[in-house]
Amino acid sequence: MSNRRQSLPRHQGGLSIVELLVALVISLLLMTGVVQVFLSSKQTYASNESASRLQENGRFALEFIAQSARHAGYVEAANSPAILPPTIASPGNGICNDSGTCSSQGADEESDNVAFVFQPRIQDGLRRDCLGVNGTGTYAINDTDMIINQFVIIDADPGNGEPHPALGCRSRNTRGGWVTGAAAQRLIDGIDALQVQYGISTGGDSNSVNQYVSADRVTNWGNVLAIRIAVLANSMNPVNPPAPARQYVLLDAAPISFNDGKSRQIFTTTIKLRNTY
Repeated sequence: MSNRRQSLPRHQGGLSIVELLVALVISLLLMTGVVQVFLSSKQTYASNESASRLQENGRFALEFIAQSARHAGYVEAANSPAILPPTIASPGNGICNDSGTCSSQGADEESDNVAFVFQPRIQDGLRRDCLGVNGTGTYAINDTDMIINQFVIIDADPGNGEPHPALGCRSRNTRGGWVTGAAAQRLIDGIDALQVQYGISTGGDSNSVNQYVSADRVTNWGNVLAIRIAVLANSMNPVNPPAPARQYVLLDAAPISFNDGKSRQIFTTTIKLRNTY
């Protein structure tokens, strides 16, 4: 019988300071990687959200204006007046009622205004203006009325809780009064500028546009056959990394510049005026 003691396994009593330091360093490296992935994902999400908002603002702004442009000059056959309406409310065509309702060119870096004349279609049993309402009182839209939908840029007003410029509109009944009030109402926030050019024919073909000009160069508004619209949309909030300062040129307008860290994009469309006579 052997008198040798049977060796027993030693139980570890704890970690040495070196092992603790190694474990701590490895944990910190792993946590750093996790934090970097989180921050990168957060930045990517914020960038994608800003880009999506910018795209949405620009597309919806053009669509709101385009809806009125496509119906400009429209009047139902049953309600056709002796003198057909113009497509665009412009100085000198007798339908603006006041100069503030006319299409006009902005001064210097200011945005243009554009206004379209037509009889609104019936939607859900009512004829509606650019704000989607029928109006109340004397100048509510009735079945024989024509209206002027005017689109403008409304400046930011942080003091009243409106930190962003916006595309706005207002509507005037051609019988003489505002459908919902003289003040333009905000449609799409995040729209910095609006510029418009008018397609005319200078080559003798009344059905073919060969030149686009600004409002001050239109000599006969009855010859306007198409309209080119450009809007500048922004992301509404600064992006990360901040967008660099740069200039933007909308059609033939003077360059405008921004240095607020927001991303921006110009959106442009051209629309043929269908109801020209």
